[in-house]
Amino acid sequence: MRSKGISLEIIAQLKDLLSTMDTAQYTQPLTVFSGSSVGQHVRHTVEFFQCFILGLEDGIVDYDARKRDFLIENSLTYTLDCLDTIVHKISSISDGQKPLLMATYYDSIIPEMVISNVQRELVYLIEHAIHHFALLRIGIQENFPEISLASDFGVAYSTIKYRESISA
Repeated sequence: MRSKGISLEIIAQLKDLLSTMDTAQYTQPLTVFSGSSVGQHVRHTVEFFQCFILGLEDGIVDYDARKRDFLIENSLTYTLDCLDTIVHKISSISDGQKPLLMATYYDSIIPEMVISNVQRELVYLIEHAIHHFALLRIGIQENFPEISLASDFGVAYSTIKYRESISA
């Protein structure tokens, strides 16, 4: 299941970034983020993965039910521990076709349940994380030029493949 492997690669990219930051950089409000911090963007991304993990257990993934754990946005050590837990849980997935429901709340307090499966949700998490990584790239390049980012950090896989095809 390729989406499982890519999910783990995405998390590894985030862990690599976090290992280069200090707490002051991680928690600093950034103008380019309208006052949000790198940690707040990371928290949002981590909590989506956590919601998915909970959904594996009960069959319903609800991304709106995030805990908004402020420790994730303020503690690098705690965040890295959370990511290690997510890696362990994703690594243990054996059935990408396992059915899931995804709860969404557009106009109601009663969720609309969308039929999904493990693999589809992993694809969503990959795309969602890459989107936030692109934002993180902007914030880090603007505010922390001393932090080196991988050339493909925050770049969609389709874009990477396209760039490779035109340079070949």
